[in-house]
Amino acid sequence: MNRIEKIKNLSSLKTELIKLSQDEDFLDRIESSNPWFIKEFSKNSILNIANEYLDEDKLTQWLSKYHFKISNETVGIILAGNLPLVGFHDILCAYFTTQNIHLKLSSKDSLLTQKVLDVWMEIDCELKSRIHLVDRIINCDKIIATGSNNSYKYFEYYFKKYKHILRKNRTSMAVLTNDMSDEEIDKLIDDIFLYFGLGCRNVSKLWIEKGFELKRIFEASERYHFLFNHVKYMNNYDYQRTLLLLNKIPHLSNNFLMLREEKSLFSPISVLHYEYFDTIEDVHKDMEINQENIQCVIGHNFIPFGQAQVPGLLDYADGVDTMQFLIS
Repeated sequence: MNRIEKIKNLSSLKTELIKLSQDEDFLDRIESSNPWFIKEFSKNSILNIANEYLDEDKLTQWLSKYHFKISNETVGIILAGNLPLVGFHDILCAYFTTQNIHLKLSSKDSLLTQKVLDVWMEIDCELKSRIHLVDRIINCDKIIATGSNNSYKYFEYYFKKYKHILRKNRTSMAVLTNDMSDEEIDKLIDDIFLYFGLGCRNVSKLWIEKGFELKRIFEASERYHFLFNHVKYMNNYDYQRTLLLLNKIPHLSNNFLMLREEKSLFSPISVLHYEYFDTIEDVHKDMEINQENIQCVIGHNFIPFGQAQVPGLLDYADGVDTMQFLIS
């Protein structure tokens, strides 16, 4: 099957995913299987993949940057389960480049990913013979593995003899200036709260220009007040609030989000770190120091506010070109 036929197949998959995003019963089942995958967030992820990854024109433009033929290699892909369909881009790259795909699903995201694969294989019957769901990744030519910092150590040891892309924890930051509009702050709130902040593209640290009023963050975040009713999220909030109070650490709260002045880039669920800057050079120094931990930066002259969780086909995780890795 040639590239044009595959693009047509993916265009058909886009149509089916849009339908799937409207299936309330299925979205309920996803949430029942993993309470972190609430209906609103699963629907958002499905539609982002349909519109950003499966658009015919975007796919054509993306693939035009590469020169390759499908190889007989086998790629092993270990998927993370922190977000709905988080490993779809890796599978998409392998779809165009390698003959055999050994796929290890995450138990946290097996229901949704399996459903999408089933729909995809109905559209492209050849894919059934190419994708193999496995419990262990063995005898592969190349490996793509995504996980936590702890699993990264295991990946490094176990896959050292293979050509590989190994990913560990990363997070994102935003730069806030006094001239930000209310609309931009409202969009920033999505960068913070979508998927409960569990993604590497979620903002966990704010660099704030002196004079910026923190109450603007709390005011804009009120549309996510429904998180107050989410048991797992609020368990994290209560735990983190207790730690801050017991240790007498200054912080601000609106009963479902805490703001803490802290240099660390990584913040726990329900906590957002912030730090003030005098000049933008301070921010760039921090970016340089933390470059291995930063997935993306949001702000003026960076990724636009509200776009952190809307990656395009060329927004490769950790800045490593997955497609080039597979065809090289």
